[in-house]
Amino acid sequence: MGISVLGYRVIIADDEPKIIQLIKMLGHWEEFQIEIVDECSNGRQTLESIRRNKPDFVLSDIKMPDLDGLGLIEETRKSGIDSLFILISGYRHFEYARSAVSLNVVDYLLKPIDEAQLNETLDKVCRKIEQKREMEHLREASARQEKRKMELFWRMLFFEDEKENREKYLSSVYACNEKFGTKFQEGCFQVISTMTGLNAITEQNDSMFRDKVDDLLRHIFPDNLYYHDYPTYKGRLIVLNFREENRMLVRDCVEALFYSMRDLRGIYGDFQINFGCSGIKTSLPELYQAYVEGEAAQWGRLIFVGNTIIEYSQIAHLPRLAPESFIGREEMNRLCDSIRYLNREAVAGLFAELNRRAAEMRHVYPGDIWKSFLYLLQGVLKGLSEEKYRDRMEEKFHYAYVEARNFQQVVKNVYVALDDYMAQEEKELKVKMGKPMGDAIRFIKENYGRPISMEDAADAAGVSVGYLGKLFRREMDTGFNEYLTKIRLDRSRELLADTSMSVKEIAMAVGYPDEKYYSRLFKKITGIKPTDYRRLYGG
Repeated sequence: MGISVLGYRVIIADDEPKIIQLIKMLGHWEEFQIEIVDECSNGRQTLESIRRNKPDFVLSDIKMPDLDGLGLIEETRKSGIDSLFILISGYRHFEYARSAVSLNVVDYLLKPIDEAQLNETLDKVCRKIEQKREMEHLREASARQEKRKMELFWRMLFFEDEKENREKYLSSVYACNEKFGTKFQEGCFQVISTMTGLNAITEQNDSMFRDKVDDLLRHIFPDNLYYHDYPTYKGRLIVLNFREENRMLVRDCVEALFYSMRDLRGIYGDFQINFGCSGIKTSLPELYQAYVEGEAAQWGRLIFVGNTIIEYSQIAHLPRLAPESFIGREEMNRLCDSIRYLNREAVAGLFAELNRRAAEMRHVYPGDIWKSFLYLLQGVLKGLSEEKYRDRMEEKFHYAYVEARNFQQVVKNVYVALDDYMAQEEKELKVKMGKPMGDAIRFIKENYGRPISMEDAADAAGVSVGYLGKLFRREMDTGFNEYLTKIRLDRSRELLADTSMSVKEIAMAVGYPDEKYYSRLFKKITGIKPTDYRRLYGG
């Protein structure tokens, strides 16, 4: 037989020590790659060992003190452990042992123990374990595939740049179900965006709060009302699918869910709760619009103070605002640069202006406030020095919204989280590099757009050129010129991808007055021309 490279783990249990010794002597343990993890002499001791060791299988006498073999199997199952069992029986307990077949016992051994019978049984149980592992592997793979499908579905719904996929897979119920494993039917669609205002801990996937909300969804929504839901940083996004005649039933169910969740404050303490409800759509291709409306209505909580259900019709008439009017492209570029170079003073100045603008947006269409927030978030995250920080900071920035009562507070909370990050980065930079190196790096990042030399950086750091060169080799594992080139080309990549500036303008902006030299250098480092890079990565 094919033996698993993982091997197998067994507990042997019998109240007669000589039987255990005989089993150990007769079994071909090494051949089957079986490890004996414990030996037990009564049922209770065996149960404790099973709970502690979680073996692949247990070889146990059916009659033992404290807890017999069948009772041992039942208690093991109650503990949520699915170890397999081989039962040992004397002839007079043979029929009793056979009754264990209903408990999914693999086999039984008759005393006195026969070597051939024992090893045939060990071979059988190893095969069973392999089959079980294969089934578990297939189930896990299937679960991962279903999860991936679900993530792709929600990504398609969340991101504007997924328009092509939306046009393809939301074109029909069949196309969507086939691609993502959803169970939509022709009829009506509505999106409910919930915000509970709880902190990040209770929003985790394995939290009791999430389990309670899952239970509420199952109990409140009847079988003729299909829902597909997704936990977010702020609560839950729910897509409802139902027949036209069930419109009033849907309204009643959404209200019941809201008040049932609100009642959970008796367990979790006082917290905000707001629902944003999209308009009802009559076809699947309108689902993205329903998502936008649901989020916009939920962001309406910044206007409608208090715990409430907000219908899209309540906010649809409010004045509109383009996200770029909250923060323009040039300001966004300055913000990215200021974050990247840890210029806290410049960031503070920009956010002071954003805070003033946010104060003037109290009665603007909430969907545009939401888009302004996402636009700001995109720029802030782009300015972070390393990708490893982005997920962590993105979560903090989203909670800046959850913890705010108006858009001004959202902007303030984003700034506080960002300034904390920059202060920590400054501290780590000083610890890692010491003052001279930190000053030199800061000088380069602030002045890469003009011709600078190592002498200039050394003057800014207050050290000699020779000493700065040694510091670069020791601390950065590169030379001054190589580091300066990296900073310039990294910035030029961003400008190529995110702006309509000409290659000549970009070359000038990053410190290369000679466009041809810049293009040759760019191709040498990246392998492609700047114009080709823009075609590949430009928005």
